[in-house]
Amino acid sequence: MIRLGLFRLVTIVAVAIPSLTNEFKTIDDIGWYSAVYGLIFSSMNFFFGKMYTLFSLKTMYIVSVFIFELGSVICTFAPTSKVFIFGRAVAGLGAAGQGAGSMAFISRCFPNHKRPVANGFLGFAQSFGLVSAPIIGGALTDAFTWRACFGINVPIGVVAIAITALWMKDPFPNPDLELPIREKLKRIDPFGTLLILPSIVCLMMGLQWGGSRYGWQDWRIILLFALFLALVVGFAYVQHRQQDKAILPPRILKNRTVLASALFTCCTNGLLAVTEYYIAIYFQGVRGYTATRAGILGLPMIAGLALASIGSAFGTTWVGYYTPFMLATSVLAPIATGILTTIDLDDSQAKVAALLGFIGVAVGVGVQQPFTATMTVMPPKDVSVALGVLIFGAGIGSSLFVAVSATLFQSRLAYEVSKYAPGSNMTALGHAGLSEIRKTVGSDHLKDVLFGYNEAVIQTLYLPLGLALLTIVGSAFTEIKSVKKKRE
Repeated sequence: MIRLGLFRLVTIVAVAIPSLTNEFKTIDDIGWYSAVYGLIFSSMNFFFGKMYTLFSLKTMYIVSVFIFELGSVICTFAPTSKVFIFGRAVAGLGAAGQGAGSMAFISRCFPNHKRPVANGFLGFAQSFGLVSAPIIGGALTDAFTWRACFGINVPIGVVAIAITALWMKDPFPNPDLELPIREKLKRIDPFGTLLILPSIVCLMMGLQWGGSRYGWQDWRIILLFALFLALVVGFAYVQHRQQDKAILPPRILKNRTVLASALFTCCTNGLLAVTEYYIAIYFQGVRGYTATRAGILGLPMIAGLALASIGSAFGTTWVGYYTPFMLATSVLAPIATGILTTIDLDDSQAKVAALLGFIGVAVGVGVQQPFTATMTVMPPKDVSVALGVLIFGAGIGSSLFVAVSATLFQSRLAYEVSKYAPGSNMTALGHAGLSEIRKTVGSDHLKDVLFGYNEAVIQTLYLPLGLALLTIVGSAFTEIKSVKKKRE
């Protein structure tokens, strides 16, 4: 259920995006508000995966919650867009620790054939958060300010820390807890960790700036991609030399189910994140709805995702196989995302809400299955690290494709507005908040400008369609094994 936990944070930010652009007077950073969170979340999962094998699960989980709350506090009081992005990065670090810890507890506390049910119960609990997040976020934004969306995490975090400290126990004795601190530091593979994070940062910056701030042939963009390639090669070399002591042992990546599941998870995360982001822009920027109303209209996708994922978890336990549910997503998701690209300014709210619900169900049917597949296929000693690969794919899917979509949206926005409303001041529009278009543009040209915004959103929504089609690779290459077969 890590995927659901990550997506819950995306829904909060998506609803607040127009208000953030109003506050900070820029749309240039919208891709980073979620991208940096997913970037740190994905990059640090291997690190936390190792930490949970060397230190107390309970202690590490409490530390992770504290770090996440610290990031929420920074976001709440951020005076500038850059400080807010930093706060999102800190929150992403804490979320990485919580994600790795949650999956470690499930994989160690439940036998293989009971894990889908355990995920189902966890999904049932988290579905309340998924369903309520956009509504609560919109209501807090309208009644108070977007800052309340992040400040509300603080008291919740205090309760979470108290519950963990009082009732959570480590699943079983871990002999590695007694290792000398020097040996533990070696096993964490600090060189690998130091290489993977900047490599992803270079990739993200190149994709975010390329084609918008700088041309694709600009030396800065070429340098960023060159640094990304060099750091990835360095990371691969370190992992090869370290073998089982590496933060990501090469033998884990040789398993086809791990790679296929990671690709599937990456695509579904990117699909949902980009759709949620730009549907919020469509509702608040193009249609002019309030944040609360936009949150309510976005509810069908979140509800469909939660209900379908819970149902498929129990369905997997009953049928015994996870692959049919992944294939169902690969068939239904392209249809749903393809139809969504047909929305326009005059479509009814019911039509858009129904399409979002269809997308939620289509993705939710298969969204949990990569985790179940990995727990089923991998030997117990490798489960935690293998799940880290999937969580890495989840974070990269959200952060990478949100950054790509931001570049796509900004470039298409300039083209489409110029096409439908020639002579528009794009500099003024760029510095205006997404929900302040009507105040910036005169009534004579408003309709034309909104047509341009709508087309830019539609063009951006072709990205989720492509990701939905790509999930078939993950579905087709995942090994078919029964979850009902008990493993020692």
